[in-house]
Amino acid sequence: MDGNRGISAKGVETRILLPAPEPFDLRATCMSHGWIVLSPNRWNPSIEAFERVEELSSGKIVQLRVQQPDPEKLVVTALSADSLGETERSEIAQRVTMMLRLDEDLSEFERLCDRHPRWRARVPRGGGRLLRSPTLFEDVVKTICTTNITWAQTRTLVTRLVNAIGRPHPLQPEEKTFPTPQRITAFGAERLRSEIRLGYRANYIAKLAHQVASGELDLEELRAPHLSAEEVRRRLRKLPGIGPYGAATVSMLLGYYDELAIDSEMRAFVSRHYYQGRPITDKEIYSVYEKWGKWKYLAYWFDPAGHSEPSGPDGRKPDRDRA
Repeated sequence: MDGNRGISAKGVETRILLPAPEPFDLRATCMSHGWIVLSPNRWNPSIEAFERVEELSSGKIVQLRVQQPDPEKLVVTALSADSLGETERSEIAQRVTMMLRLDEDLSEFERLCDRHPRWRARVPRGGGRLLRSPTLFEDVVKTICTTNITWAQTRTLVTRLVNAIGRPHPLQPEEKTFPTPQRITAFGAERLRSEIRLGYRANYIAKLAHQVASGELDLEELRAPHLSAEEVRRRLRKLPGIGPYGAATVSMLLGYYDELAIDSEMRAFVSRHYYQGRPITDKEIYSVYEKWGKWKYLAYWFDPAGHSEPSGPDGRKPDRDRA
């Protein structure tokens, strides 16, 4: 990691250089998953950059901009009101690494794609990574916001949540962070229901936030390498508002791809492309992707059968759950 500072009337810009895995494609990583359009994330097409506002452990608010000027390097620019210390720069590097899965080994999935030309054409070199949040709390909350709702409504709910509870950037107050568990707890379930209009999700999110804020629950423990995929999903299913679909979705965000998050969208997709549109069972869905082993979820996500259908940020997003 390398850090440079530039001070202007608009604040302090800190530049952090990160090595990119080989191969890596920033745009493909960001645009392959719908999280890119859920606030505070965004893709800036004019400069090919991933952007979001982030609250650091120190309490400082930074606007992050991530660009890939060449295949081997990422440049992270952090705009803040004050200078950042080494600990804060390291935290930014860790969070960007987490969001872009820079330390995830997808070489086995790459080799499997090479054996299946249609998938190889669908997944670019350096592709296969799906954008996630810097904290598991944010990923779980956003997953809850995808249940029993359309994708457009999910985007609206998350935008309201960020705008109402997130902390504003001191130099750009219209830009806000994803709210911490503490801020959601202080906001309360009733206001989540009445002002954010989260419906039944309000109680789930409020309870989850309270458990995390109070220290009763440490979601980040689920990243422990000694935990099996099944144990991770078992623990996830105990969380408020997380059912089988939600557990499979969040475990995918943790890097476990062996279980499919079967919802109405996946069922319709597989039925249409593999079973002539007839009603199908979960077992029949699994049989389509069984040959991919522990990479089944990625095989579905990048299935070339959907090449002519909407893909990217708004494509093939789940809109139902059986939590």
